[in-house]
Amino acid sequence: MENNQFFNLRRFGMLCRMEWIGAWKMHLRRFVACYAGLAFVLVGYGLGDSNPSLPAYEHNLRFLVHAGLFVMGAFFASCFMECMKTKEGRIAYLMLPASAFEKYLSRWLLFTVGFVLMYILAFELADWTRVVVSKMYYSDLAEQIKPLDLSCYIYGADGNVSTWSLQRTGILIAMCCFVQSLFVLGSSIWPKKTIGKTLIAIVLICLANIQLGHFICKEWGGFHNPILNDNDAMTYLVMTIGAVFAVFNWTLAYFRFKESEIINRW
Repeated sequence: MENNQFFNLRRFGMLCRMEWIGAWKMHLRRFVACYAGLAFVLVGYGLGDSNPSLPAYEHNLRFLVHAGLFVMGAFFASCFMECMKTKEGRIAYLMLPASAFEKYLSRWLLFTVGFVLMYILAFELADWTRVVVSKMYYSDLAEQIKPLDLSCYIYGADGNVSTWSLQRTGILIAMCCFVQSLFVLGSSIWPKKTIGKTLIAIVLICLANIQLGHFICKEWGGFHNPILNDNDAMTYLVMTIGAVFAVFNWTLAYFRFKESEIINRW
């Protein structure tokens, strides 16, 4: 590999094939674990609530979907640099004939875009499992038990594209990317025990921000900005902040990986 090469499509394709297809057993185990976790939660909820026709039933299902997305997204992102946990692993991975950007992009696609696609498939299977089991358990309510309609994230009740639904989906995507980026960054800094160390760092940062906000409110009488009273403006502000911080964290993670050494100093 030439040292001045930053990105080569053919080499990148070979690297993706090695990481994505070559480790298919590990990816399959993670998919099964994701499906099993979702199925356990959804089936348990389906059997515990005997009123599937109520609006709260679908609302709670969507909450479980969102919670699972964030929890499993954080878990998968924490595995971003699992190949760098040991000295032997670092040597093997850093010696691969590909640029640092290609290695980082390959894993980024696998643990972000790949995770979302895997999660959607796992959720669909788990949701149909809930439907089948619930219909068997509540045979008299079988017609009312249906899989969650994911079109609600785009369309409104009238069947047309809903601005509110798109805004809600945009916030969900931005926040999911932000949470994942935190654990991707944590994985690039602490390849070992990533989840625990990253959670501690997040808690400390949150506490510091709370103290800062409390100080501002105490000294200057709080925040006074018309944008805080505008729901649409606040929605786009949250999406923008989430996207900007996600890109910032992913960029920091890339430069941290680019400076990786054989001997881990962290």
